[in-house]
Amino acid sequence: MIDMTQYNNFAASKMSNNPKFEVIVSFTDFLGKQHNIVCKSRPKLKEANEFLKMFKTESVKINSILSEYPVVMGKFPKKYHSEIKKELASAGFGSVSNFLIK
Repeated sequence: MIDMTQYNNFAASKMSNNPKFEVIVSFTDFLGKQHNIVCKSRPKLKEANEFLKMFKTESVKINSILSEYPVVMGKFPKKYHSEIKKELASAGFGSVSNFLIK
């Protein structure tokens, strides 16, 4: 007697195992730091993508402001510090200037 499985196609049996959903969303900010967000469900993935979309638009704005000023040996010259701080504060990024200009 031949033992028959209930599946004719073994791919169907593999799909029924329902592997756990886990996705890591990574993003590199304007300071060069990489952020990893672990999402264990599709709604959390959607929420993380919406958050990172907002984060990316802010990074683009900050980079466009900073690209107007020269960089010498990886730093902004001191004579531009006050201008950069004022411009970042007017765009709503006053706290960011404390990290960029020391």
